[in-house]
Amino acid sequence: MIPLPAASTVRFLTALLAIGLSAAAAGAQAPASAPSAPQSAQAAQPNPDTEWLAKTSALYYSSAKAGLTGFDCAVHPDWHTLFASANKGETIADDDPRIVLLKSVKITIHAHMMGNSTIEWVADSRPDKPLGDSSTALLDGMHQSVEQTLEGFLQFWSPFMEVSVVPDSVQGLEITHTPTVHTIHAKEGDTEMTEVFSHELVLEQFNVNMKGTAIKFSPTYKSTPQGLLVSKFAAHILPAGAPPEQAQVMNVAVDYQTVNGLTIPGQLSMEVIGTGTFNFTFDGCSTNTK
Repeated sequence: MIPLPAASTVRFLTALLAIGLSAAAAGAQAPASAPSAPQSAQAAQPNPDTEWLAKTSALYYSSAKAGLTGFDCAVHPDWHTLFASANKGETIADDDPRIVLLKSVKITIHAHMMGNSTIEWVADSRPDKPLGDSSTALLDGMHQSVEQTLEGFLQFWSPFMEVSVVPDSVQGLEITHTPTVHTIHAKEGDTEMTEVFSHELVLEQFNVNMKGTAIKFSPTYKSTPQGLLVSKFAAHILPAGAPPEQAQVMNVAVDYQTVNGLTIPGQLSMEVIGTGTFNFTFDGCSTNTK
């Protein structure tokens, strides 16, 4: 019989799930949904911030401009690092029966830059050796966690790749400039969004407050010939009504690969501070274009 994950592993996966769902909600509230300004005000006087938005957007790598609509990859989770990081002080052998079982699963990601992405999970089926209850529960739990984690990542990563975090219109936005930073602010109903750019127009903060839940992203970009490409995130999520000490903090790092001339993730690392690390490798990829 294969033992179930330790309690700390379960807490770690639960944290990833919560972060993924919260980030997905943030992605759904992109700046494009901000309320529209009256058309008469627009017609009366050109807004200089329209040019500023275009100038800022042009600095970034854009998967949308490159023509990428999605990609399909085999996914290889680093199960050993997951169990070792979530169970500090415990020695996890490479041939741990939980890891051996999980490595037998074939996982495929079908990513869509706009719209719902899906995770295909195919467990090895051997009618002559049916799994016990604990092994079945392990597979079911990890299946849900991997699915929600990867789908959550895609939800908050894709707007940064598409540069939809830089609005293409000033409608409904409050944009302010100082000698050191530029700020975009929008509010609609019970959702409020604030973005802070450096003097060099690099996005430093992307914050959303949605029904009292505060979600704060601090992205890091690297320079490429095609423009600034997001490579890291520090995410801070505080559920509505929760005290500050219950905030979930996560660091995400993305290493890219080029497939058919298009940039897609090659490796992904997601660390929940104080809990554990979940790493993924994507290979055997194909890309989808317009």
